[in-house]
Amino acid sequence: MVSIGGIKSQRSLVESDYLLLATGGTQQGFKLAKELGHSIVDPCPSLFSFKVADLQLQELAGISFPLVRAELLVEGQKHKNPSLTQVGPMLITHWGLSGPVILRLSAWGARDLFTSNYKGMLWVDFAPKLSLEEVARILDAQRKCAARKKLGSFAPDKLPLVRRFWEYLLMRMEINPDSLWGALNNSSSKKLSDLIKRCPFHIDGKGEFKEEFVTSGGVALAEVDLKSMESRLCPNLYLAGEVLNVDGITGGFNFQNAWTGGYIAGTSIGLRSKQKL
Repeated sequence: MVSIGGIKSQRSLVESDYLLLATGGTQQGFKLAKELGHSIVDPCPSLFSFKVADLQLQELAGISFPLVRAELLVEGQKHKNPSLTQVGPMLITHWGLSGPVILRLSAWGARDLFTSNYKGMLWVDFAPKLSLEEVARILDAQRKCAARKKLGSFAPDKLPLVRRFWEYLLMRMEINPDSLWGALNNSSSKKLSDLIKRCPFHIDGKGEFKEEFVTSGGVALAEVDLKSMESRLCPNLYLAGEVLNVDGITGGFNFQNAWTGGYIAGTSIGLRSKQKL
């Protein structure tokens, strides 16, 4: 049983003047907070990679892209969400796609993805610094200057694509990599330009091995005084970190949330303890 200022929870007896609950995104912490009167926003994973059922893509695991623009549409989503378009590095994995841009999308879309059982569509722009017209001109120029060379032997220099991924795009377009640049007709060249600028991937789950970094959900923020991190419902109970309904994108924001919340709670408890002396 936990007893804090007269409020009790049905567990082994622990008595304290103050208690800081900083249990992370664990079910035990959520259960304890609920027993002490708090409501819990249903937890779900956040910051995870996307599973893509594409064997040819998975064979390219390890290939990275310094900069892409990725747009996510979650299955069942009726309205476009600006937060589900992100720019940044991306990585091909053994089961799909990862990297900072994917992790940010998973954070912004965590709850919708959870509801949809992690189903959706991802459109990736592999040349975000170039317009569609510029990509088309690059391909047209390549058709002229490298007419006698094989399409799959290299990607045009001005496109940020490695040869193996370039071959993958050609195969998706059912273009023989051994055919010559000069044999690439206008229609195929246009479709290839479109694919580079808006390449679709079917999302069919989240990354394997439960590799998500944080949990979305937790104790409702309205029930906590964020200036002291003290519970509004259970006096002398403090909460900090992932036990709260707070989760951030990559870049250290989740660490900072835990550190700052813990510092505020610890300082508040220290000041109140000092006042009692």
